[in-house]
Amino acid sequence: MRRPAAWLCLLAAAARGAAPDALEPGRPAEVYVAPGHATTIQLRSAEKVAAISLASPVVSYRYDKALNQIELTPAARSGGSETNLNLRIGEDVYILLLKVVTDVRAQYLRTFVLAGEAGAEDEAAIGRAPPLPPADVDLVAAARALERAEADPVFRASQPNLRFEPIGRRYPWNGCEVVLDEAAQFVDRDLLVFRVRWANTGSDALYLDESQYRLRAGAREIPITARYREGEGPVVLPGQEQRAYLAVQGYRLSRHNDWRLELPPDAAAIGRLASPP
Repeated sequence: MRRPAAWLCLLAAAARGAAPDALEPGRPAEVYVAPGHATTIQLRSAEKVAAISLASPVVSYRYDKALNQIELTPAARSGGSETNLNLRIGEDVYILLLKVVTDVRAQYLRTFVLAGEAGAEDEAAIGRAPPLPPADVDLVAAARALERAEADPVFRASQPNLRFEPIGRRYPWNGCEVVLDEAAQFVDRDLLVFRVRWANTGSDALYLDESQYRLRAGAREIPITARYREGEGPVVLPGQEQRAYLAVQGYRLSRHNDWRLELPPDAAAIGRLASPP
């Protein structure tokens, strides 16, 4: 069943979470918390919090170092109180001004990047990009930009929002090798484009359609927004190469994640040859 574009946008928005804000040393950032509710502060930084100072017990906190996030729970049963939570990260102190409210200002998730940290500007740009319906993702143009940027340094320098991350994961398949080669990230569009290469080094023609690929970030399967395959048809003859591109848009995911490819069982290639779609 085809899902409406509006529904897909809502799904993407739910997965994205809150847009990241820049946290600057010594400059308070307001966070609104509500009685009876927990608020999560996500810190998108390689740096961990070395020390936490809470001025008043109107709010309690718990810091998860592995996730680099802070869980806040108001102790107050009504709104109107406030306190500050100071975070020492590296040599700097960052200030969260916590305000207990009982209205629509309440925030249950805040995501921060550290101003001046490498990648902070990228995180902020990704957070501002809206989720798009799959039909609005021009994967063909993005794939061409990826290939041209690799071959043409002048063109690459003219693309300030394009980042590359080599992956190079290799997967045996029907006596051949499929490679999840590289990820390109268009940070202003929250768009990740993955290039998959496969050379048929066997003696039989094999079937591998781009719709059979699956993507994972660690243990989590990530919905693929759009797919594009160069050439004609999914049947690849011995000695030929197939190049496919997979797009993920609107999920605020990093190119640095533990990206993995999933392939169909080997037998599927032969079976589909006997009865093509």
